[in-house]
Amino acid sequence: MNKNFFILSFLIISFLITIFRCFILKKRKYKLNNALNANYFLETINQLIEENKYNLLEERLRLKVIDAYGNEDLKKWIGNPPLDEILIAKSLKSGSKRFKEGIPYFWEKVILKKFSGQESFFEKWNSYRNINPIINDEIIGCNRILEFEDWFIFIASQIEKSCLKTIGNNSLKKRNQNYKKGIIFENHCMEILKQKGWKVKETPNTGDQGVDLIASIDNLRICIQCKNHKKAIGNNAVQEVSAGKLYWNGTHAVLVSKSGFSKSAQKLARANKVKLISDSELKDLEKLLI
Repeated sequence: MNKNFFILSFLIISFLITIFRCFILKKRKYKLNNALNANYFLETINQLIEENKYNLLEERLRLKVIDAYGNEDLKKWIGNPPLDEILIAKSLKSGSKRFKEGIPYFWEKVILKKFSGQESFFEKWNSYRNINPIINDEIIGCNRILEFEDWFIFIASQIEKSCLKTIGNNSLKKRNQNYKKGIIFENHCMEILKQKGWKVKETPNTGDQGVDLIASIDNLRICIQCKNHKKAIGNNAVQEVSAGKLYWNGTHAVLVSKSGFSKSAQKLARANKVKLISDSELKDLEKLLI
């Protein structure tokens, strides 16, 4: 009797251990699958956005509306798609206008296509939610649970971040290009002056007070600003170099431009005794000033 009871108990315990192990393995498998799906979801979204960032930015600019006060209206760009799975399926099947442009169009034509359909997309979205259940909601100003309906806010946020970053990078690149272009022109002007016997000193990159070069010969100390722009130079540069002459104790102020000067700049220059010349005239600078 005791032997049978012992065997039965052993079998029951073994069975329970086996069930427990299966449960643990199943749970681990579920967590691993969730993690893989969540990782795939995020990486795929970001990859698609990165691959299409310039097209997205172009479309954002096309759909953006700016009012008379400079305020941006992004309603057409962001769109207003249905958030429920059933309504989404109906809208896509009927060719709803809510997926015809902006971010909703990109989601349907690019993202959904990559995920091989709506079911796969939302399966992986739910995995992402399970791994990342809490979000910092900047609109309401606190942390909250990530809901199923947040899928579109998530996609739109990722796209907007990319667009704003691209705008910032393009602006920085343009500024760097302009800076390099300006340095090359300054060096060009400096070499012309040195060949004519001028002693030339560059002002610091910051705090130059509107003066790029200070050229000296005999009793002359010339404060020079160099402009390599596509358009004619306006009043601001004249005012800057005029004030810079006082700051650097110059005898003369000279503004050098490859693109000429506006009529108002020429008038202001005469009133402030600022000499306006092209880079080709630098070789005769001493004659032009005396």
